[in-house]
Amino acid sequence: MTIGRLTLRDVVKTFELPTIGSDASILEAIRVMLDSNCYTLLVPRKGKSDAYGVLTKRDVIAKVIAEGKDPAKTKVGQCMSKPLVLLTNLSLDLRWVASAMANSRVATIAVFEKGDFYGYVTESCVMDGLYHAMRRAKLEEGVEFVSC
Repeated sequence: MTIGRLTLRDVVKTFELPTIGSDASILEAIRVMLDSNCYTLLVPRKGKSDAYGVLTKRDVIAKVIAEGKDPAKTKVGQCMSKPLVLLTNLSLDLRWVASAMANSRVATIAVFEKGDFYGYVTESCVMDGLYHAMRRAKLEEGVEFVSC
């Protein structure tokens, strides 16, 4: 089995990310993350000439907690990742999705279709997609039963 059969469409999460403004505090962002059970927040652009941003738990840990900054006084705009890495081709082979993550040094990539936010893909999405594809391939090899 090769991962070449998997595409971005196979692994993308199609629900929308919670959002937070760049002027909000990291403390507020942590509350939104915990309330929504989602550790990635989309930071909307301020206009058509601006770029989207993203705040992840990795950003909070590396750029706030590890540096000893006060989460109540630190703004999202000070530690978010911007510009947001985007993919727009849902037919993109999974290896190119993984390559984009590795080359950009990000764990979350936003996916847009026809100019609108479609969803996002994370390192976990890639690993889950690969795992499930491997399990399907194993079943196709002739395993007669699956243990639950």
